[in-house]
Amino acid sequence: MPGGPTTVPRDDRAWPRGATLVSVLMGLIAVGTVVGLAMGASGRGWGSLAFVLTGSVVAFGAGMGVYLRGIRPWMRGDPFPAGVQIVPVLVVAAGVVILVWFDGPVGGAVLAGVVGGLLFGNAWAIRVARENRGLVDQAEAAAARDRVEAAAEDTHRRPRPMPPTRTAAVGRVLRETVALERQRALAWLVATVLVSVAGVGLGAPEAVAFGVVLLGGLGLLWVLRRLWAAWLAHLDFTRATTSPRRAYVILLHDPAPRMIRPLLGVWSELPVVRGGRLPRPEQVYRCDEEQLDLQSFQGGAVVHEAWVDTGPRRTSKPRWVAADAGIALPHRRSLGRWYLGSLIRGERPDPPQPLTIRPPHPDSEASELSGDVGNFPAALGWRLAVLILVALVFAWII
Repeated sequence: MPGGPTTVPRDDRAWPRGATLVSVLMGLIAVGTVVGLAMGASGRGWGSLAFVLTGSVVAFGAGMGVYLRGIRPWMRGDPFPAGVQIVPVLVVAAGVVILVWFDGPVGGAVLAGVVGGLLFGNAWAIRVARENRGLVDQAEAAAARDRVEAAAEDTHRRPRPMPPTRTAAVGRVLRETVALERQRALAWLVATVLVSVAGVGLGAPEAVAFGVVLLGGLGLLWVLRRLWAAWLAHLDFTRATTSPRRAYVILLHDPAPRMIRPLLGVWSELPVVRGGRLPRPEQVYRCDEEQLDLQSFQGGAVVHEAWVDTGPRRTSKPRWVAADAGIALPHRRSLGRWYLGSLIRGERPDPPQPLTIRPPHPDSEASELSGDVGNFPAALGWRLAVLILVALVFAWII
């Protein structure tokens, strides 16, 4: 009898190639920054120099100590402790406060110190993790044996599973998304027209009307782009000219600043850790930021078995993805295969739950909406408020 899932530890192959060199070089830059700040502070007296050096040393120790404390369980195969991650954030926040409101050199030294501690801690962890290669290879071999034994047991000892009876409500989700985006587009249009006409009637300067039309037009274009994507997805689903395929997907929150759309990675075969790393997805897409049932985060990534829409060509972008946990709507193809691979290469996700839903098809769904597709007066009201505020700001500036 096979045992449970084998925990696969992590070794230095879980880091991107060249990570040690980059960490050391960037750490030396941080140290150089501290030295420069200390030399500048020495001209203001021994007190300023002492504050700079003390702040940098304390921050360096906090960054390195917290990182090394958290990286040890991570190298054993466990997630990075969530509570540990908050300490460097607090130190950085303290450095920013000191930099802006109290003393620039001291705040800069705190920021450089914590960054240097994290970077040198990372370089040390990579070196130590190299010793785990033998353990990783053994764990991967054991996990492979478990998969083979589990497959044999499913084939010879367990009854054939009943065909799934549930169907993912892809059509309903797409219809509601189209209706909601149409409502938002109409709200932007009506709000822009009303505020513009009111401004002209009140004799507002032309610059006020320009600002209102510009913001309202940009909002309308943003929503129309989403409406177009949802409408194409719904049209593709209702035509059902191609059948979906089984695949494995991950919907990962993008940790990069100002990136609101999650990344969808798709594999044709079950992704398993080999050579110390999780394989890169075969395709990567940016998805709708409001359909997040499948989303997971770095450090706790979740892989789903899913039905993936197919197009007339092998390279066609899927319009929708349906798993037991929910639905994702890809918007566009992403060039971030290497980027997503670098984010998840150290992940150790649990085996995905088998699909228990039938392939989505328009004939197996009801055609009506759920009745909850947004509140038009509320959508119109906050857009009116935003455009009126813009008009007042432009009128005050002018």
